[in-house]
Order: sequence, then structure tokens, then C-alpha cells
Amino acid sequence: MKCGGIYPSLQIAEIARLSGIDLMWGCMDESIISITGALHAAFACPATRYIDLDGSLDLARDLVSGGFVLEEGMMRIGSGNGLGVNLLSNYRDLL
Repeated sequence: MKCGGIYPSLQIAEIARLSGIDLMWGCMDESIISITGALHAAFACPATRYIDLDGSLDLARDLVSGGFVLEEGMMRIGSGNGLGVNLLSNYRDLL
């Protein structure tokens, strides 16, 4: 989100890769949706060295469940389709 979304971040990541610069992926306090998207992008980039994508953990509540998996301080992509997120039932009425 800090650089305009996934596509601009991948452009920056390619410039970093070509320049031999290691990347750290960060975030703001945001939904599991965008954190999981950023994690997918980070894992797709060979220049990625550090990940600080914990912003969704600061939220009092989120619209979705699922997405990434956090185990013993390590993040990994979940097993669901796409981003693997599911709209929580108490938010379905908003659609």
C-alpha cells in the first residue's frame, strides 16, 4: 500500500533485483486481504530478504478470516484459493 499497490511494488522489486538491492516488505495497519497480497508479492521476488507484514494483527477486527498463516513467528501463504480469505458472516449483510 505504501507504494501504490501490488503492481507498483513488483516494479520496485524488479529494479531492486537488477540493482542487487535486498528488499524489506512492510505494511501499515490494514486488512488480512492486502497483507496476504503483499506476502504473495514478497515471496515472488528473489530480492526479498525481510518481511514485516504484521499490520493486520493490530486491528481490533477484520472483515475477513484466512489469508496468510502465522506459525512460530514465520508467515506462509495459506492453502485456500487465490488469497484464501473468507468474508466473515457478520459483514456479509454489508454487501
